[in-house]
Order: sequence, then C-alpha cells, then structure tokens
Amino acid sequence: MSPLVTDSSANNRIRLMKSNFQIQLSWKDTATSKPREPRLSLPIAFGREFAQMPSKIHNRPVSRMVLNSHKVSRYHTLIDWEGDHLLVINQSSTHDTFVNGKRQKRCILNNGDTLQIGSYTITVTFVNSPPQHSLSKNFTISSLLPSFNNHHLSLTELFPVASKKFNLHQNGFFIPGIITVMFVVAMLVTRKINELFFFYILAAYLAGASHYLMHKFCHKHKPWWLLVSVGLATGLPLLGGFHISTPKTGLQIVDLIIKAILAKGFFEELFKALPVLLVYLLGTLLPSPKRELIGIWEPMDGILLGTASATGFALVETMMHVHHEIESVSHFAGLTLLIPQILGDIFGQVAYSGYFGYFIGLSALKPGKRWHLLGIGYLTSGVIHSVAAVATILQDKQQHTLLASIFLAVIGSVAYVFLMAAILKARQLSGRLQKSAVLH
Repeated sequence: MSPLVTDSSANNRIRLMKSNFQIQLSWKDTATSKPREPRLSLPIAFGREFAQMPSKIHNRPVSRMVLNSHKVSRYHTLIDWEGDHLLVINQSSTHDTFVNGKRQKRCILNNGDTLQIGSYTITVTFVNSPPQHSLSKNFTISSLLPSFNNHHLSLTELFPVASKKFNLHQNGFFIPGIITVMFVVAMLVTRKINELFFFYILAAYLAGASHYLMHKFCHKHKPWWLLVSVGLATGLPLLGGFHISTPKTGLQIVDLIIKAILAKGFFEELFKALPVLLVYLLGTLLPSPKRELIGIWEPMDGILLGTASATGFALVETMMHVHHEIESVSHFAGLTLLIPQILGDIFGQVAYSGYFGYFIGLSALKPGKRWHLLGIGYLTSGVIHSVAAVATILQDKQQHTLLASIFLAVIGSVAYVFLMAAILKARQLSGRLQKSAVLH
C-alpha cells in the first residue's frame, strides 16, 4: 500500500475516533446534593446563558452546559480538539477557569482533570466509545499516526519556548521562578555593597513566598495589586513612625502581661483588620463583577486579605527588630532573628489575622449575624494573639524560658490549625454559595 493511502486511512480513523469520543462530567448538584454525570460529545461549551454560547463550531453541534451562577460568564469555557490535543479554553475576560486548582486561559485537558468554573467543581473523565469496527484489538496510538516523520524537526521542537500552546505565563511556577531569580541576583549584589539591603531583600522574599503558598492553598484568586495594597496599609504606618506600644521590661510581671494582652493582642488585631474592613465597605459600592473580584463576599476573600494585611505588618515589624539587633549586636545576630521570625509569622501574625478574616468574610455571607460573627472573630484572634504575646514576654525571664518556649510552640500550632481549618471550611462554603444553581 502506498504512503498516501496509508495516511488517508489513518486520518479517517483519527476523525472517526474524535467524532465518537465522549467526555463524562461529574459533580454534585448544589441544590439536591445528588451526583450528576452527563456524557457529552465534543465540543462542549459552558456558560451562564444558553443563547450566548455557540450552537455550532466548524459545522459541529456544540453541547451547551448552563451554569446558573453570577461567577460564570455568559459564555465562559470551551472544551474542543485542536489538532491532536484536547484543550480547555477560557472564553471570559472577567472570570477565570481553573484546571486542577490552577488558573488557565488555554491548556491541554487530561483524563481525570478537575475543572472549576465559578462555584462549580467538575471532574472530567474520558469515555472510549468508538464503533466496534473502527479499531482492532491491536490498536495503538502509533498505528493512527503513520504520517509522523522521525526525520523531520519542527521549529517548536528545536525551540520549545517558541510554542504558543504552553502558555508559560499561566503555569503556577513560571512567574514565581522568574521573581526568585531576580531576588537571588539582588541578594548576591547587595551582600557586598550594602548588607542591610541584603536583609531587606531576603525578608521581602521570604514573606512573599510564604504568602504565595498560602494564596495557592486557598484556591482562589485576588488581584495582586489589591493584596499588596492591603499589606502596605499596615506596613507603611510603622515605617512612618506609628508604633504600637510594647510593654517595658522594667514593669512588674502582672503589668507586663496586662499591657501585652491589650497592646500586642487586641490592638494589633484591630489595626491589621482595618484595611480589610475598608475593602469590605468599598466592595459594596462597586458594580458586578468587580465587587466580587475586589470586595469581600465570602470567607475566603476575608482570609486572603487578612493574611495579606498581616504579611505587610509582620514584614515591617520584623525588619525593625532586625535593624535594632544588627546595630546593637551583629549582622549575624540579625540574620538569626530574621529567618525564624519571618517564617514563624505564618503561625503567628498571619494565622491570627487570617482567622479573623474568615469571620469578616462569613459576616458578609450572613449579614443578619454580622456583628455577632465579627465579635467572635475579633475575640478569638485577640485571645490567641494575647496568649502568644504573654509567652513571648515570659521567654525573656530566665526562670520561665523553657516552659514559655514550649507553650509558645503549642499556641503557634493551635493558631496554625485554626487557620487551616478556616481555609478548608471557607473552601467548602464557596461550593455552596449558589444553593439554587442547577447545572442543566
């Protein structure tokens, strides 16, 4: 048989396989909690309005899936073949599509992947349904692609970076990797020019990296400029001379504890919550969909903004302590303070504020109990912070150092457990926001 006939036969078999290829979508109905598992042919479109989605693509009928949620665009996402690849393509300019928890504009879809569109989480399963006469028992992928030339090299094979299909900038590790390179170069340069700048850059990188991991774990996107702005709102006042009073070491132990509870515990938590509450109020004035993107409408929003506020506050506060340590002792002493204190803030300042942020977001979700929920969040975070502040003070007392250190580790673990539990609960509540939404 000639190569031309072989190629034609293979192409026909590929087209036949694609035409009979189906996808099974699996999710739990938010209204009835019953599982739904429709089996559909490609292409598949997702959106809020049936009429806004295309009925045909290249003369092929489209399976149109309606998602009744304000977080879903009128025509949101498309699943279709492109060459030999099955792609999921975001069609919305205002709402994102997530594949396996990562925001994607355009990416290859694999068997078992999870799509998140608005408040819907859908598992994708490939269904092999070719007609019985189309494939033999000895069918392999290579048998369908005899036209592949082992001696031919394409431009993208020689220069993979030239491929437009990878969407490198949307990969979860692409931008952080580039930023890491920049920080590393900056640290290498400043360590010989100005060691104090080296400390600033290292602290900023560690704080940013810890918050990035927290942001990814939350599985929700907030604009980077909003998170940075909230962090600056608590950090800049400290740089400008605003200081939250700290207990003086010359006081009696009882006075030290009382001042630690009031100043370090409750006042700091209120201070860090102020920019979050301001965003909460400003969000109510914005039109949709900006108010959902920027404002606070669910617990996860409050957690993301609360942890961002705490990160800015903790970064500046730590650098002030490190600067004092460098001037009074040595650069090495400053370094040994900087690293554990920045990394430890995820179990301290960040954990307290993130937990309070959960209740701020919950109050937006349940406005009828707003003040009750805000009070619980403030009281809980303030108490945990106060206990940690007291343990820190007792660490400086030689007779209590060991016991206080153990207790500080315990309260830090408790704060971290509280924050993780709040994040997991917020993720659960996010899937229930649209209780009346039904996927047709």
